Amino acid sequence: MLSDDDILAAVRRTLGAAGADDAAFPAAGARITRHLLVRGEIVRCVETRTEGAGFHAGTRDLSDLPEYDDLDRHPVPAPADPGAPRSVLRLVRRGSAAAHACSTCSNGRKPCARCHGAGDVKCRTHVPCGGCEGRLCCLACEGTGKRAREAADRPQAETSARVRCRRCGAEDAACAKCRGAGRKKCAVCGGTGSRSCPDCEGGGTVTHDFCAGTGRYVEWIEGVVTRKPVVDTVEESSGLSARAFAWTNEHDAWSRVDHIARVDPVDRMGRLGKMALPDDLTGTGDDGGTDAGTGDGSGGEVAALLAPRLGVHAGEIARRVSVRHLSLARVTHDDHPHRVYLVVPGRPAPRVVTVRSPRRTWQLAVLALLVLAAAVTVTRLLS
Repeated sequence: MLSDDDILAAVRRTLGAAGADDAAFPAAGARITRHLLVRGEIVRCVETRTEGAGFHAGTRDLSDLPEYDDLDRHPVPAPADPGAPRSVLRLVRRGSAAAHACSTCSNGRKPCARCHGAGDVKCRTHVPCGGCEGRLCCLACEGTGKRAREAADRPQAETSARVRCRRCGAEDAACAKCRGAGRKKCAVCGGTGSRSCPDCEGGGTVTHDFCAGTGRYVEWIEGVVTRKPVVDTVEESSGLSARAFAWTNEHDAWSRVDHIARVDPVDRMGRLGKMALPDDLTGTGDDGGTDAGTGDGSGGEVAALLAPRLGVHAGEIARRVSVRHLSLARVTHDDHPHRVYLVVPGRPAPRVVTVRSPRRTWQLAVLALLVLAAAVTVTRLLS
């Protein structure tokens, strides 16, 4: 932790680089406040437990699935890494598994719904001729077998030769494919009026989907434990605006905190007392040492700043707090009313960031408004 003397000395060195001596920044009139910056993430492992009906068509050995008696109290160890990818654990309630013979089918087969078990379906005995499609099949009788007084005109687009009509006997008048009939026997059923059912292929039965054609199925009560990581990004400051993070860099004396908390798998209701960040929290510096002497604040200050973010979420079973924290000193002086000096701990020595004071910022804003108002007035007078 930087002392007041160290902080004032850092500011004096900065002013000295600009041509001022130590007397320009005496201790009298200086006001020092300390502020903590914390940045990182809180990763929670959130668990949900649901229970429902399990089903498998056919036979299945469930011995590979863990058994439970009370799903809510069944112990499942918390993950070593709270940020591990989403996982799903399936369990079986003890004594709930039962194998059954399917009572709605016959050895995995059931009557075909399309042909009602007959094996065949109705079909058209005849289909329109592919050459004339039933229109002007004969120029003389039009498929009736009785010649008209005047023959019909040959279609203009027709190029194929016509033959003798089988019905009325007119020469060169009938379609060559149907010979004046206008239709042909159905190629599928051969004109019989029935064809093999396409769904059951003539067998009259189909596979029973419920039991997948096995004639058996297995039912049980299934418990599902689902875990997924939830990430909460942290960027907190004690008394400084979010802009303060822009005044720091990676070379400053940040300290790291990596803390993992887990819920006792036997006592899932005891999580509230076990998930808090410890009051004696300490971090490690960027060089691997502890944060003692770096000016990064105590573990209690970090824990207090993070306290609003550490509420236990529904279903939370594990948590990892990975943050970096840094303590800044904010210095103002009566002799420098327009400047605020921020002393940032670093190695080998702290550095100073100089920003405008709120009073100076307000003055500049008022001046800008006055200039704008004057410009508007001049513009109106000249127009």
